[in-house]
Amino acid sequence: MKFSEQIKRNYQKSSRNFSSGQSEPFFVTTPIFYVNAEPHIGHIYTAVIADSSARFHRLIGNPVTFSTGTDEHGLKIQQAALYANEEPGRFCDHVSGLFKTALENCEISYTDYIRTTESRHKENVHSFWEILSEKGFIYKGKYEGWYCTADEAFVAEDQTMLVKLPNGQEQRVSTESNRPVEWFSEENYLFKLSKLREELRSWLKSGPVIRPMRHYNLVKSWLDQELIDLSVSRPNARLSWGIPVPGDSSQTIYVWLDALLNYMTVAKHSQSEMNIWPPSVHVIGKDILKFHGIYWPAFLLAAGFEPPKSLLVHGHWLVDEQKMSKTTGNVVSPQSCINLVTATGLRYFLMHEGVPASDGNFSIKRMVRIANSDLADGIGNLVSRCCGKSLNPLQMRLGLSPSSFESCGSPGSDLLSLLERTPDIVHDEYQQWNFYKGIDQVMALVRGANGFFQTMEPWKLKKEGQLDKLNATMAVTMETARVVGTLLQPIVPSYSERLLDKLGVPQENRSWDFARLRWNTTETVLGSQQAVLFPRIKFE
Repeated sequence: MKFSEQIKRNYQKSSRNFSSGQSEPFFVTTPIFYVNAEPHIGHIYTAVIADSSARFHRLIGNPVTFSTGTDEHGLKIQQAALYANEEPGRFCDHVSGLFKTALENCEISYTDYIRTTESRHKENVHSFWEILSEKGFIYKGKYEGWYCTADEAFVAEDQTMLVKLPNGQEQRVSTESNRPVEWFSEENYLFKLSKLREELRSWLKSGPVIRPMRHYNLVKSWLDQELIDLSVSRPNARLSWGIPVPGDSSQTIYVWLDALLNYMTVAKHSQSEMNIWPPSVHVIGKDILKFHGIYWPAFLLAAGFEPPKSLLVHGHWLVDEQKMSKTTGNVVSPQSCINLVTATGLRYFLMHEGVPASDGNFSIKRMVRIANSDLADGIGNLVSRCCGKSLNPLQMRLGLSPSSFESCGSPGSDLLSLLERTPDIVHDEYQQWNFYKGIDQVMALVRGANGFFQTMEPWKLKKEGQLDKLNATMAVTMETARVVGTLLQPIVPSYSERLLDKLGVPQENRSWDFARLRWNTTETVLGSQQAVLFPRIKFE
């Protein structure tokens, strides 16, 4: 069989239409971020995972609802506002504005930015409370226990321990978060969490609803134990900054019940014509797993609503191998990273290095090195080589046919094989939220294309007058660069846009259906955007 016929056969065999023809609503969320402090890279990591997933689903043709926002009630906010000598509402306006700016600067393409101080949310919380009451899941009673203000949660006795402070005194802390707890005894409303254990276990077993598996197993271990009823209000005398209990202004609704309902508020006010409930995926940090893996589905089941389809749980970020905290002064501002490596460099680093199953380690030097290596040198060099006027004086993206690979011999065959299989692999890794693995596959294709270009030596082909072989080399390289730009759109959107603009790729040809090798015998004029895709960063 001729090589060109084999190419066609392989192409037809591997080619698949990524869009099924039936669009399915995709509802992805970040947690709403607590406004007691300014945003850091941990918040941005959560948002970039959700954003990459949202962008990917748009590319494969699904209508997307993507929500983020700020959690603005609770004792911590009340105390932070008092400490800042500001009225709580103004304090929340300021910090929420910082989060919104940070997210927009990082190219987060949310469709709804929700704040728990909005009237639409308060109305939803009241409505949901009344449903729980009518169904008999809320009752008034006395609640005693250790309370962690930092976590806004009561903590069981066996989940606390005494630790010795530097001054010699002892303090009781939560074993989960290592934060101080205080003893409270008060009358408030309780939620019958104990009645929902079996329903929660059925939900957990209904599919891979919690990923990675280590977090699934942790929730399973919690459900293997008896659940105790949950306090879902606080006395107004202790907590005034929140949503009052309907019909009882002496009590304020528990901040986590209030906060978790943001997802339902978004769904109720969605502009989508399709029913988007239940959420497709909640992207969360591991520290709030219990609230999303136990309390949230329990509230929904009790009220007669479907629980979320899945939770994607990720680790935290260390800074040079140390825990990030205000106390040690090593909290990393996203804006400081953007100032150094741009939003593209920050997003790429977080998704390249972030592995949901484990904690990540942030290092400024490593961030710069990876951005330079992959974005400036790897992809940047590939594009500049085939778009440079010395080898491409007419500034054209040449037509591509099976004979293009055939005329390049075994280097063309090797690159073709890589080019054929990469989009399917990347699609499946993105679908499973393994973005770091998808990036690895893309960069393997980039290395393969750079190696191919180096082997073919097009500058020598031009000098020797082997124009057919030269044109084939340029066409194959440009097509690979086009595929790379298409595949990276969910990760580094503005960078990919510049790359595809430079190659003269029309906007209508950038969906995931165009993410693979395409035969095209017509020539295309390169875009006028001739700037460097990603300038190399100098950092000492």
